[in-house]
Amino acid sequence: MPAAIRTVSAAAAAGLGLSGASYFYYRKQAQPESKEKEIQELEYRDSRPFTLLDPTEIDTRLRSGQIATTVQQKYIKAIYTNRLPSNNPTEDNYSVNTLAGKLFAGVYDGHIGPDCSRLIRKQLPIYVGRELKKEIPKTTNQVQEAITTAFVDLDQDIQQRFYDLFPKNLSRVTEKDVQNATRQHAHPEVAEMHIKEAITGSCACSVYIDGDNVYAANTGDSRVVVVRQEENGTWTGRRLVEEQSPAHPAWRVHMISQHPSNEANNIVQRNRIFGLIAVGGSFGDIMYKVPREYQIKVLPFIPYEIYSTFARYHHRIVVNYRTPPYLQSKPLVSHYKLSKGDRYIILGTDGLWDELSWDNVRSENGDQVAANLMSAWPHKHERNPATHMIREALLYDAVYKNVGQRVPVSNETLEMSKRLTRTPSRRYRDDITVTVIELDMENETPAPKDLLDVGPVMPVEEAEVDQARLAKPPKASWLSGWIWSRL
Repeated sequence: MPAAIRTVSAAAAAGLGLSGASYFYYRKQAQPESKEKEIQELEYRDSRPFTLLDPTEIDTRLRSGQIATTVQQKYIKAIYTNRLPSNNPTEDNYSVNTLAGKLFAGVYDGHIGPDCSRLIRKQLPIYVGRELKKEIPKTTNQVQEAITTAFVDLDQDIQQRFYDLFPKNLSRVTEKDVQNATRQHAHPEVAEMHIKEAITGSCACSVYIDGDNVYAANTGDSRVVVVRQEENGTWTGRRLVEEQSPAHPAWRVHMISQHPSNEANNIVQRNRIFGLIAVGGSFGDIMYKVPREYQIKVLPFIPYEIYSTFARYHHRIVVNYRTPPYLQSKPLVSHYKLSKGDRYIILGTDGLWDELSWDNVRSENGDQVAANLMSAWPHKHERNPATHMIREALLYDAVYKNVGQRVPVSNETLEMSKRLTRTPSRRYRDDITVTVIELDMENETPAPKDLLDVGPVMPVEEAEVDQARLAKPPKASWLSGWIWSRL
């Protein structure tokens, strides 16, 4: 006897949702005929209200952030991006630039607020381009070292601008001294922005493409995957660089090894640093990087609007804080040689990968799922592959996290309505940002592509790498605040 599946009608479900009542999904699961076994009915209770959208409204919401970028570069047809907010304002950002004519693209997953990701969206291409321009790299290792240096320098400068606001000798600093650092600043709004950019945080995942050489760099838990079509017609997804996450066993061991053994049990709790932050590398997040004295002498007295973003759990940082920094921006970097069969490079913030492998976001299952989904493009109705990825990820399964279950989607309009309208949205999904680079390995100079219904189309912009650094580098160490506090 086949399994019977029953759902309430879309209209009825929406009515129930709007009234705040429960929405039920019932599944009858048939067991082999036996006197000892009977058909069991599983009930997944989902009491979260939602608004039923029509298909046109769903399309409008999904496509509102899509764009396409054109570039004249060997092996690259076009670059597509879409961003679907969950936070308000969205904390994700992205960039698509050229560095001396070579593509640099990145996605930036912010947290606590959007300020840090907005900053590195603009500055990271500049820092990478500046470093590559210093001495034209000739080897793969030199390119990787230049990218690594750029990531580290940018975060160093974000921190340095924060330290430069406050008195250097913390032994005699008072609450009023810290408050006056912004109140009496020549440009108080600029000083506050520098603090916000240091307090908020962001992951960064990027690719730099020079001919058939792809350099992937990752700080945090976003991901970049190359999608191939093999000669036998099958599709495969391969992660180009690993994630920096406390949930990743190897990275957790690495993080703990950077500190004395007596801290080992406190650094990572519930796959989070101090049980709080779920990334293992980031820009900003200065409360996990400052010298110990700043935790008590400075942070509680920065403008309250900013401090309130982490005040409720600041004590949990302080009680475990012994040998900072606990987060760094130094990325994991890899080199990949493009070859025949490579079709796409997908950059995605963790909001995408959570949807594709939510039971274990560190698993490689999501990489292959991404390849499977891209194998259906452009045969489905989305012309922008980044929008296609977001749509298909949200419809990959109906998720009932409250009972740890996911089941096939039986009503796409109903499921998408739930995914797009439940509030507060951040409780149910993250911001999702996806960039898809479409490749053509058969032609070194792909013909211009006719880009229709993909969102605004714009030519790629060259990053202005001749700009000065955000801050003057300290003479001794990027942890100059630690030195200054002891002067």
